[in-house]
Amino acid sequence: MIEFLPARTGMVDAMRVLTLCVVLWLAAAAHGAEFVAPYVDTVEEDVEMILELADVGPGDYLIDLGAGDGRFVIGAAQRGALAHGVELEPALVERARANAERAGVFDRTRFEIGDIFDADISMATVVTIYLFPEANIALRPKLLAELAPGTRLVSNSFHMDDWAPDARAQGRTSGGALLWIIPADASGTWRFTTPQGPARLTIEQRYQRIDARMEIDGAHVPLESAVLRGDVLQCVAASGAVTLHGRIGDAKMTGQLTLADDRIPLMAIRDSATP
Repeated sequence: MIEFLPARTGMVDAMRVLTLCVVLWLAAAAHGAEFVAPYVDTVEEDVEMILELADVGPGDYLIDLGAGDGRFVIGAAQRGALAHGVELEPALVERARANAERAGVFDRTRFEIGDIFDADISMATVVTIYLFPEANIALRPKLLAELAPGTRLVSNSFHMDDWAPDARAQGRTSGGALLWIIPADASGTWRFTTPQGPARLTIEQRYQRIDARMEIDGAHVPLESAVLRGDVLQCVAASGAVTLHGRIGDAKMTGQLTLADDRIPLMAIRDSATP
Protein backbone atom coordinates (compact mmCIF):
# COMPACT_ATOMS: atom_id res chain seq x y z
CA MET A 1 0.00 0.00 0.00
CA ILE A 2 1.27 3.48 -0.85
CA GLU A 3 1.52 5.81 2.15
CA PHE A 4 1.21 9.40 1.00
CA LEU A 5 2.18 12.56 2.77
CA PRO A 6 -0.76 14.72 3.84
CA ALA A 7 -2.39 16.15 0.75
CA ARG A 8 -3.80 19.57 0.11
CA THR A 9 -7.23 17.96 -0.09
CA GLY A 10 -8.09 14.76 1.71
CA MET A 11 -11.36 14.03 -0.08
CA VAL A 12 -12.29 10.41 -0.53
CA ASP A 13 -16.04 10.82 -0.57
CA ALA A 14 -17.52 10.78 -4.07
CA MET A 15 -19.98 13.63 -3.49
CA ARG A 16 -17.26 15.90 -2.14
CA VAL A 17 -15.04 15.14 -5.16
CA LEU A 18 -17.93 15.85 -7.50
CA THR A 19 -18.77 19.11 -5.76
CA LEU A 20 -15.17 20.28 -5.91
CA CYS A 21 -14.92 19.39 -9.60
CA VAL A 22 -18.04 21.44 -10.38
CA VAL A 23 -16.70 24.44 -8.50
CA LEU A 24 -13.31 24.20 -10.13
CA TRP A 25 -14.86 23.66 -13.55
CA LEU A 26 -16.53 27.07 -13.12
CA ALA A 27 -13.19 28.47 -12.03
CA ALA A 28 -11.56 27.02 -15.12
CA ALA A 29 -14.10 28.74 -17.34
CA ALA A 30 -13.40 32.02 -15.59
CA HIS A 31 -9.62 31.64 -15.97
CA GLY A 32 -9.67 30.58 -19.61
CA ALA A 33 -7.71 27.92 -21.49
CA GLU A 34 -4.57 28.22 -19.35
CA PHE A 35 -6.36 26.56 -16.43
CA VAL A 36 -6.07 22.87 -17.36
CA ALA A 37 -7.13 21.13 -14.13
CA PRO A 38 -7.13 21.40 -10.35
CA TYR A 39 -5.20 19.00 -8.16
CA VAL A 40 -7.65 16.40 -6.84
CA ASP A 41 -6.52 13.21 -5.11
CA THR A 42 -7.33 9.89 -6.75
CA VAL A 43 -8.02 7.22 -4.14
CA GLU A 44 -5.59 4.30 -4.12
CA GLU A 45 -8.26 1.85 -5.30
CA ASP A 46 -8.81 3.92 -8.44
CA VAL A 47 -5.08 4.35 -9.00
CA GLU A 48 -4.76 0.57 -9.09
CA MET A 49 -7.81 0.26 -11.33
CA ILE A 50 -6.32 2.70 -13.85
CA LEU A 51 -2.89 1.05 -13.82
CA GLU A 52 -4.55 -2.34 -14.24
CA LEU A 53 -6.63 -1.07 -17.20
CA ALA A 54 -3.41 0.14 -18.83
CA ASP A 55 -1.72 -3.20 -18.02
CA VAL A 56 1.31 -1.42 -16.55
CA GLY A 57 4.23 -3.65 -15.68
CA PRO A 58 7.96 -4.32 -16.13
CA GLY A 59 9.27 -2.94 -19.39
CA ASP A 60 6.86 -0.01 -19.39
CA TYR A 61 7.77 3.66 -19.19
CA LEU A 62 4.83 5.60 -17.77
CA ILE A 63 4.51 9.37 -17.98
CA ASP A 64 1.88 11.08 -15.82
CA LEU A 65 0.95 14.51 -17.16
CA GLY A 66 -0.15 16.57 -14.17
CA ALA A 67 1.40 14.19 -11.65
CA GLY A 68 0.19 15.85 -8.45
CA ASP A 69 1.64 14.07 -5.43
CA GLY A 70 3.04 11.27 -7.59
CA ARG A 71 0.66 8.43 -6.81
CA PHE A 72 0.33 7.16 -10.42
CA VAL A 73 4.09 7.34 -10.95
CA ILE A 74 4.73 5.55 -7.67
CA GLY A 75 2.08 2.93 -8.36
CA ALA A 76 3.62 2.23 -11.77
CA ALA A 77 7.09 1.91 -10.27
CA GLN A 78 5.77 -0.56 -7.70
CA ARG A 79 4.55 -2.66 -10.63
CA GLY A 80 8.07 -2.78 -12.05
CA ALA A 81 7.82 0.07 -14.57
CA LEU A 82 9.98 3.15 -14.90
CA ALA A 83 7.84 6.23 -14.38
CA HIS A 84 8.08 9.97 -14.82
CA GLY A 85 5.78 12.72 -13.58
CA VAL A 86 5.35 16.22 -15.00
CA GLU A 87 3.75 18.77 -12.69
CA LEU A 88 3.51 22.56 -12.82
CA GLU A 89 3.41 23.20 -9.06
CA PRO A 90 6.85 22.99 -7.35
CA ALA A 91 5.33 22.12 -3.97
CA LEU A 92 3.59 19.08 -5.44
CA VAL A 93 6.79 17.96 -7.17
CA GLU A 94 8.62 18.07 -3.84
CA ARG A 95 5.80 16.12 -2.20
CA ALA A 96 5.88 13.54 -4.99
CA ARG A 97 9.63 13.04 -4.60
CA ALA A 98 9.21 12.59 -0.86
CA ASN A 99 6.38 10.10 -1.41
CA ALA A 100 8.54 8.12 -3.86
CA GLU A 101 11.35 8.02 -1.30
CA ARG A 102 8.95 6.80 1.39
CA ALA A 103 7.56 4.15 -0.96
CA GLY A 104 11.05 2.83 -1.75
CA VAL A 105 10.85 3.52 -5.51
CA PHE A 106 12.79 6.75 -5.79
CA ASP A 107 15.34 5.14 -8.12
CA ARG A 108 12.58 4.10 -10.56
CA THR A 109 10.86 7.46 -10.69
CA ARG A 110 11.53 10.99 -11.86
CA PHE A 111 9.52 14.13 -11.25
CA GLU A 112 9.98 17.43 -13.02
CA ILE A 113 8.45 20.87 -12.83
CA GLY A 114 7.05 21.65 -16.23
CA ASP A 115 4.16 22.41 -18.54
CA ILE A 116 2.45 19.27 -19.80
CA PHE A 117 2.12 20.81 -23.27
CA ASP A 118 5.91 21.13 -23.50
CA ALA A 119 6.82 17.75 -22.03
CA ASP A 120 8.77 15.19 -24.06
CA ILE A 121 6.44 12.18 -24.16
CA SER A 122 7.94 10.38 -27.14
CA MET A 123 9.47 7.51 -25.14
CA ALA A 124 6.35 6.65 -23.13
CA THR A 125 4.61 3.29 -23.44
CA VAL A 126 1.83 4.49 -21.11
CA VAL A 127 0.53 8.02 -20.48
CA THR A 128 -1.89 8.90 -17.69
CA ILE A 129 -3.87 12.14 -17.39
CA TYR A 130 -6.48 13.61 -15.05
CA LEU A 131 -7.46 16.81 -16.84
CA PHE A 132 -10.62 18.62 -17.82
CA PRO A 133 -12.09 17.64 -21.22
CA GLU A 134 -11.01 20.97 -22.71
CA ALA A 135 -7.42 20.28 -21.70
CA ASN A 136 -7.68 16.70 -23.02
CA ILE A 137 -8.85 17.99 -26.38
CA ALA A 138 -6.13 20.65 -26.49
CA LEU A 139 -3.54 17.97 -25.67
CA ARG A 140 -4.92 15.47 -28.20
CA PRO A 141 -2.87 16.62 -31.24
CA LYS A 142 0.35 16.33 -29.23
CA LEU A 143 -0.58 12.85 -28.01
CA LEU A 144 -1.40 11.59 -31.51
CA ALA A 145 1.69 13.20 -33.07
CA GLU A 146 4.33 12.31 -30.47
CA LEU A 147 3.28 8.96 -29.02
CA ALA A 148 4.25 5.80 -30.86
CA PRO A 149 1.44 3.60 -32.19
CA GLY A 150 0.44 1.09 -29.55
CA THR A 151 1.10 3.47 -26.65
CA ARG A 152 -1.62 3.19 -23.99
CA LEU A 153 -3.31 6.43 -22.92
CA VAL A 154 -5.57 6.50 -19.85
CA SER A 155 -7.71 9.42 -18.76
CA ASN A 156 -9.16 9.53 -15.28
CA SER A 157 -12.86 10.47 -15.60
CA PHE A 158 -12.82 12.73 -18.65
CA HIS A 159 -13.32 12.10 -22.38
CA MET A 160 -11.56 13.13 -25.61
CA ASP A 161 -14.62 14.51 -27.41
CA ASP A 162 -15.18 12.54 -30.66
CA TRP A 163 -12.21 10.23 -30.08
CA ALA A 164 -13.99 7.21 -28.59
CA PRO A 165 -12.02 5.10 -26.08
CA ASP A 166 -11.02 1.51 -26.75
CA ALA A 167 -12.00 0.41 -23.24
CA ARG A 168 -13.50 1.73 -20.00
CA ALA A 169 -13.44 0.78 -16.33
CA GLN A 170 -15.64 1.99 -13.52
CA GLY A 171 -14.00 3.80 -10.60
CA ARG A 172 -15.05 3.98 -6.95
CA THR A 173 -14.93 7.75 -6.43
CA SER A 174 -13.95 9.05 -9.87
CA GLY A 175 -15.82 9.04 -13.15
CA GLY A 176 -13.99 5.86 -14.12
CA ALA A 177 -11.11 5.38 -16.54
CA LEU A 178 -10.99 5.58 -20.32
CA LEU A 179 -8.29 3.78 -22.31
CA TRP A 180 -7.09 4.59 -25.82
CA ILE A 181 -4.48 2.73 -27.86
CA ILE A 182 -2.60 5.23 -30.02
CA PRO A 183 -3.31 4.22 -33.63
CA ALA A 184 -0.87 4.12 -36.52
CA ASP A 185 -1.69 6.07 -39.66
CA ALA A 186 -3.19 3.34 -41.82
CA SER A 187 -5.02 5.62 -44.24
CA GLY A 188 -4.55 5.50 -47.99
CA THR A 189 -4.23 2.85 -50.65
CA TRP A 190 -2.02 -0.18 -50.05
CA ARG A 191 -0.93 -2.40 -52.96
CA PHE A 192 0.38 -5.93 -52.75
CA THR A 193 0.56 -9.08 -54.84
CA THR A 194 -1.15 -12.43 -54.37
CA PRO A 195 -1.12 -15.73 -56.29
CA GLN A 196 -4.52 -14.66 -57.62
CA GLY A 197 -3.21 -11.37 -59.00
CA PRO A 198 -2.55 -7.79 -57.87
CA ALA A 199 -4.44 -6.61 -54.80
CA ARG A 200 -5.41 -3.28 -53.31
CA LEU A 201 -6.57 -2.31 -49.82
CA THR A 202 -8.03 1.20 -49.43
CA ILE A 203 -8.48 2.58 -45.92
CA GLU A 204 -10.28 5.65 -44.63
CA GLN A 205 -9.44 6.41 -41.03
CA ARG A 206 -10.70 8.51 -38.12
CA TYR A 207 -8.54 7.87 -35.08
CA GLN A 208 -8.58 4.06 -34.57
CA ARG A 209 -11.83 3.59 -36.51
CA ILE A 210 -11.29 2.47 -40.09
CA ASP A 211 -13.33 1.73 -43.19
CA ALA A 212 -11.46 -0.71 -45.46
CA ARG A 213 -12.18 -1.94 -48.98
CA MET A 214 -10.24 -4.78 -50.61
CA GLU A 215 -9.85 -5.86 -54.22
CA ILE A 216 -7.96 -8.88 -55.55
CA ASP A 217 -7.34 -9.16 -59.30
CA GLY A 218 -9.95 -6.44 -59.87
CA ALA A 219 -12.70 -8.24 -57.92
CA HIS A 220 -14.22 -6.71 -54.79
CA VAL A 221 -13.67 -8.74 -51.60
CA PRO A 222 -16.39 -7.93 -49.05
CA LEU A 223 -14.92 -7.59 -45.56
CA GLU A 224 -16.61 -8.80 -42.42
CA SER A 225 -14.26 -6.86 -40.15
CA ALA A 226 -11.33 -4.47 -40.28
CA VAL A 227 -9.67 -3.65 -36.95
CA LEU A 228 -6.73 -1.37 -36.21
CA ARG A 229 -5.06 -1.68 -32.81
CA GLY A 230 -1.91 0.36 -32.49
CA ASP A 231 0.12 -0.49 -35.58
CA VAL A 232 -1.53 -3.88 -36.14
CA LEU A 233 -4.22 -4.20 -38.80
CA GLN A 234 -6.44 -7.23 -39.26
CA CYS A 235 -8.98 -7.62 -42.06
CA VAL A 236 -11.22 -10.67 -42.43
CA ALA A 237 -13.31 -11.33 -45.54
CA ALA A 238 -17.00 -12.07 -45.10
CA SER A 239 -16.43 -15.41 -46.81
CA GLY A 240 -13.67 -16.30 -44.38
CA ALA A 241 -11.44 -17.15 -47.33
CA VAL A 242 -9.18 -14.10 -46.97
CA THR A 243 -7.47 -12.82 -43.84
CA LEU A 244 -4.88 -10.05 -43.73
CA HIS A 245 -2.73 -9.50 -40.64
CA GLY A 246 -0.20 -6.70 -41.02
CA ARG A 247 2.02 -4.35 -39.08
CA ILE A 248 1.98 -0.80 -40.41
CA GLY A 249 5.08 1.30 -40.99
CA ASP A 250 5.46 4.67 -42.67
CA ALA A 251 5.20 3.36 -46.22
CA LYS A 252 5.16 -0.44 -45.84
CA MET A 253 2.93 -2.99 -44.20
CA THR A 254 4.35 -6.43 -43.47
CA GLY A 255 2.71 -9.54 -42.12
CA GLN A 256 0.74 -12.51 -43.37
CA LEU A 257 -2.03 -13.01 -45.89
CA THR A 258 -4.22 -16.10 -45.79
CA LEU A 259 -6.02 -17.11 -48.97
CA ALA A 260 -8.19 -20.17 -48.40
CA ASP A 261 -5.67 -22.60 -46.90
CA ASP A 262 -2.57 -20.84 -48.22
CA ARG A 263 -0.54 -18.56 -45.98
CA ILE A 264 1.82 -16.19 -47.75
CA PRO A 265 4.03 -13.33 -46.58
CA LEU A 266 2.46 -9.89 -46.91
CA MET A 267 4.42 -6.93 -48.21
CA ALA A 268 2.16 -3.99 -49.01
CA ILE A 269 3.31 -0.59 -50.22
CA ARG A 270 1.30 2.56 -49.61
CA ASP A 271 0.72 4.71 -52.66
CA SER A 272 3.03 7.72 -52.55
CA ALA A 273 0.07 10.00 -53.22
CA THR A 274 -1.48 9.01 -49.87
CA PRO A 275 -0.06 9.64 -46.36
